[in-house]
Amino acid sequence: MIKIIKYNENWLELELTEDDHTIGNLLRGILMMDEHVKQAGYRVIHPITGGIRIVIHMDGKESPKDALINALLKIEKDAQELREKISHILKERRT
Repeated sequence: MIKIIKYNENWLELELTEDDHTIGNLLRGILMMDEHVKQAGYRVIHPITGGIRIVIHMDGKESPKDALINALLKIEKDAQELREKISHILKERRT
């Protein structure tokens, strides 16, 4: 489940109740590559039940929603490229 905690033109805070450090750290890292992101971070809501809270703070030249969408698209693209490289390497090893 995704819950929006706070959203305005420069700030987005949301909870992902079924995710953990894996997606939190990945998103934070990609978001920090965006020149308009002033701050991106996450914290684990509870160590046993899990869930994370993500915070994106922008400089006003791009919306936090756009930054998040762009980060997710980059993750998707990078994952696709990695899958293709691994598939290619594994095909070569079979022959």
